[in-house]
Amino acid sequence: MTPQDIRRLLDENSLSLSRAKTEANPFMPGDKGGMNHYFCTLSGAGIEHFEFYVSCTPDIEPIDVDMIDVLVKDIKAYRGCVGYEDFLRIFDLNDDEERADVVLAWRELARLAPLVEQVVELANDNRRAVIPTVAAPGM
Repeated sequence: MTPQDIRRLLDENSLSLSRAKTEANPFMPGDKGGMNHYFCTLSGAGIEHFEFYVSCTPDIEPIDVDMIDVLVKDIKAYRGCVGYEDFLRIFDLNDDEERADVVLAWRELARLAPLVEQVVELANDNRRAVIPTVAAPGM
C-alpha cells in the first residue's frame, strides 16, 4: 500500500489519527531501549476507535501516513484490539493467516480424535454384545 493509498483512505473515510508518546510498546518484542513509542488511536466514520502502538528511532518523527504504513505491515499483531475488523474492511486487508490459538485447538483435536473413535467403537461393541440374563436371587 503506497503512501498515496493510505492518505486517500484516510481522507475518504474521514479518519483521524491521534497519538501520545508512551514509555513502552507492549507489542514490540526484543530490545525496546532507545526507541520512541507512540500510543495511537485511529477513528472516524467507519472506525469508532482502533488503538495501536508505533515505535521508531529518535531520529524519525513519523507522520500519520508513516504510522499507518507501519500498522499495515504488522497488522496481525493487533487482532485483539477494538476496531481491528473495521480497519481491515476499510483498508481492504485480508487476515486469512491461521491464528495460533485455532491451530493449537485443531492439533489437540487431531491428537484426541483417535481416542474418541476408540471410545465410540467400545460403546458400539458393548451394545452389540449379547448380555446374558441373570435370574435375580429368590426368583
